[in-house]
Formats: sequence, structure tokens, C-alpha cells
Amino acid sequence: MKSFKEVWSITQTKVGLMFALIVPVLFLVVWMTGYHGATDRLDQLRVAVVKDATTEGLYQNLKADSPFTVKAVSSETEGLKQLDAGNVEMVLAADLTGQKQMTFHVNQANAEFANGILKQATAEISQGVNGQPAIRSDIIIEHEVSDFSMSMLPLLLGFVIYIAVMTMGIQFNLVTQILQKRFSKWSLFWSKQLLHGIVLLVVPLVMVSLAFAFAEIETSFLKVWAFQLLLTATCISVTQMNFTIFGPIAPLVNVALIPFQLMTAGNIVPSSMLAPFYQTIGHYLPVPNAVGGLTRLLYFDGDISTYLLRLVVMLLVTLIVTLILTAVRREQAHVVEVKQAS
Repeated sequence: MKSFKEVWSITQTKVGLMFALIVPVLFLVVWMTGYHGATDRLDQLRVAVVKDATTEGLYQNLKADSPFTVKAVSSETEGLKQLDAGNVEMVLAADLTGQKQMTFHVNQANAEFANGILKQATAEISQGVNGQPAIRSDIIIEHEVSDFSMSMLPLLLGFVIYIAVMTMGIQFNLVTQILQKRFSKWSLFWSKQLLHGIVLLVVPLVMVSLAFAFAEIETSFLKVWAFQLLLTATCISVTQMNFTIFGPIAPLVNVALIPFQLMTAGNIVPSSMLAPFYQTIGHYLPVPNAVGGLTRLLYFDGDISTYLLRLVVMLLVTLIVTLILTAVRREQAHVVEVKQAS
């Protein structure tokens, strides 16, 4: 078949076939290897115990027998500060002399898997202290979100924008290929940056406006919009750099980053409980930092400086790489149209 030979000879055909094979295989391999043995890493979950003279025995018993990493804090207030900062996953405050009451604090911002395990563990912890059953135990979910849609909002805002700009980049790259023989590389480059600027003006504003319309968010609109603006710029820059480096197979590279970003986002399983190879990958990808920052920003207006810094560094590094590669790349010979006088 002549048409089949022509179709097969086009690069995009082979790239499409690579998509069909590599994408599902990559998702399967990454997720199965990344989550493998997660329940064997319970020592990565950190529990802070409010320690004083009356809870010394409880602290020592938990430190010796608990599968978690147990640390001491001087007060419940200090423990809650560390909980909000993400330094611990649970805080235990106990009154063992009067009411014999234990209060367990977990954070809505924790990964669902971590909160589930910790809630189950509270029953075992509260069963007995020095052989005496505890009278009462309470579990308090700090910054609790009752609406499921609100619990999904950080992931939606953090992940959907990556998919959007990745798809946009595919179309812009096709336009560049069509026009590269008619215009200089820098003319096309700055034209794309102008389009990116329009996207930055419109898309974050629309997304954040819809988020505030559908959900009750305590944080100021300006803060959320500014973070979403930075995230959008970073996603654009990362996907654009991949097109500059990898050319026709860049869409495959951008898609290949998706399973890594979803798995290391930390909303399902904490990144610290993943297989060692995957535990720090999320630090260098936009979506995990976006989800972490948006979770703290939307739920309790927490400190997001770490996530901001990582996104800014990613934005600058990828933009610089793109500029350097564009500068050293050979200019395509372009056709100059000349109108003949009639």
C-alpha cells in the first residue's frame, strides 16, 4: 500500500506508536515500583509526643515499641506548629493523672494513606498505659475539610495546568515547524513567549476564580492567584525546555513525567514512604511542589516558602536552558517572499 508507506515514513507516525506502547508501560512500571513496600516504611511516619514528667513512660514505650519515628515536644502548641510545618504526621497529648485522656492530632494536609494508618494506630496506643486502660481517646483532624471536592482542589489546580500547557506546547511546536522556513528562530521564539504571556494573564485568573466560586477558601484570592501564576509559568517553561531539547519526541517526554509527578505529589502516599529512588524526585518537578504548596495554602494559609523557592528555581533554570539551546541552534534557511511588480 503506497499510502501506508507514506504514513510510515513520517516521524510523527513512529512517535504515535511509541506513545501507545511506552506510556502505559511507564505508568505501570513507575507506580508498581514506586509504591512497592510502602507499608514496610512505617518508620517514615513521625509522631510527636508532648513529653513531661507524667508522660515519660508513655514516650519511652512508644519510642521502643512503635513502628513509627517518635519524638518529644515540650507542649501541644509546639507539636501543632510542627504538624502544620509538615515536620510530623501526628501529635499525641496525654493526661494520664487526671482524666486519663489521650488526644491525637492529625492534619488534613497529610497524605490519605498516612492518616489512615495513624488513625488505626491510635486504638492500639490508647488501649493501655502501664497496664491501665485509657478512659478516653479523641482524634482531632486539624484543618478538616468536610467537602470531598475541596479535598481534591490542590491536586486539580496543581496537576491540570501541567496537562493544559503540555497540550498547548504540542500545538505551538507544530506551528513553529510550519513557519520555521519563513521566519527566524528568534522571531518565532518571542512570538511564542508573547502567547505564553497571554496565557499567564488569563488562565490562572480563570482557574482561581472558579476555585473561589465553588469552594470556601480562607486564604486571600491574591495569594492563591500569585502561586497559580508562578506554577503556570513553571509548567510552561519545563514543557518548553523539553521541546527545545528533544524535538519530535518531546511530547512523549512531557507525558513520561506525569506518573512521576502524580506519585510523588504526596496526597495519596507520603513521598518518604515511596521506594528510595522516588523519594526526592518530586522536589525537582512542578506538580508535587504545586500540590504541597496549594494544600497548605488552601487548607490553613500555611508556610509555602520551600515550594515557592523550588518553583522559582525550576522556572529560571529551564528558561535559561531554553535560551541557551535556542541561541546555539542552527538557523533554518527560510524563504523570502518577493512580490513581483505587475
